[in-house]
Amino acid sequence: MRRKEEFEVSQRGLTLIELMVALAICFIVIGAVYRAFTSQQRTYAIQDQVAEAQQNARVAMNILMRDLWMAGHGKPEGDVVISGETYRHTIQIRKGVNEEDPDTIIVVGCFASPKGYLTRTADRDDTQIEVRSTGNELNKIFDSAKSNYIFIGGMEKLRVSAAPGATKGILTLNGPLIKRYPTGVLSGPVQKGATQIPLESTNGLRAGDVLFLGQDRLIVRDVGTDTITIDTDPDLAANQGIFGSYPAGTFVNPVPVYRLTAVEYSVKIDVEDPERPIPFLSRNDKVEGNLNRRLAEYIDRLEVTPDDQDDRPLYTIRLTARTRVRDPDYLENDGFRTRVLESQVKLRNL
Repeated sequence: MRRKEEFEVSQRGLTLIELMVALAICFIVIGAVYRAFTSQQRTYAIQDQVAEAQQNARVAMNILMRDLWMAGHGKPEGDVVISGETYRHTIQIRKGVNEEDPDTIIVVGCFASPKGYLTRTADRDDTQIEVRSTGNELNKIFDSAKSNYIFIGGMEKLRVSAAPGATKGILTLNGPLIKRYPTGVLSGPVQKGATQIPLESTNGLRAGDVLFLGQDRLIVRDVGTDTITIDTDPDLAANQGIFGSYPAGTFVNPVPVYRLTAVEYSVKIDVEDPERPIPFLSRNDKVEGNLNRRLAEYIDRLEVTPDDQDDRPLYTIRLTARTRVRDPDYLENDGFRTRVLESQVKLRNL
């Protein structure tokens, strides 16, 4: 009889109350897991947007600081006229109307790569130079209506009074050169061990001139009509010739020619979609004409603060970037999370 009762007890199932308790516990566990998952997903989305805002500000800051570092490079003293506007100072700051409004900064200097290179030696007191452009025609590159200020070899600041309409030609200067620039262009390829270098023009070169061809240091021994004889190491008994190989068109002792320009940094708003206007930091090159180039989107504010120290102007730059979308749970700044990136630079060319 006892075995029968034990058998009947062992066959009993869950009661309704036990089942409901088990289901309630399951729902509580699932709810907690779901809340943890959604919270983690929300945190990840917020951090991803914040990281994007920080990266936008960092990219824009790097370019802005590079231009500030080069501010004044190649600018002559006094007023310069660029694209119809007169600039006396290397840096001009336009403060916003209100404290919350972004600033605008205009920087004058030679920021881009050289616009051309000398193709033959320019002597002291010369008022003309022969230049080959690295891109468009010379008359477009050195357009006096935009900017005719040039910086030769990182040494001389002059103006172009006349320019031809070809990629290679003569530029007439507003004054004489104060230095001599020995240079040339290979008229044909040269191989390792060569002791004679073919040039498009040997005019102006002299025995004893020191030139650089790639990694090779050349000492001119003799000048012919279209070639120069060189030695790379006069201390050795035999002339070893050059150590590298170079194609035709390579510049020998390249002398760069830069063009002066003015670059404006400002915060603008893209309102193509009125419901989601996009603030962005623009870079406007007054000469190149790439107006309102977007350096970075979702930049709310640019602040520029000068502070003179140690006889060199020190500038503090602050960029405020915001997230792409609003966070409904974030009560400040209209729901946008922001990050501020700050950097300082001392201007070396003033």
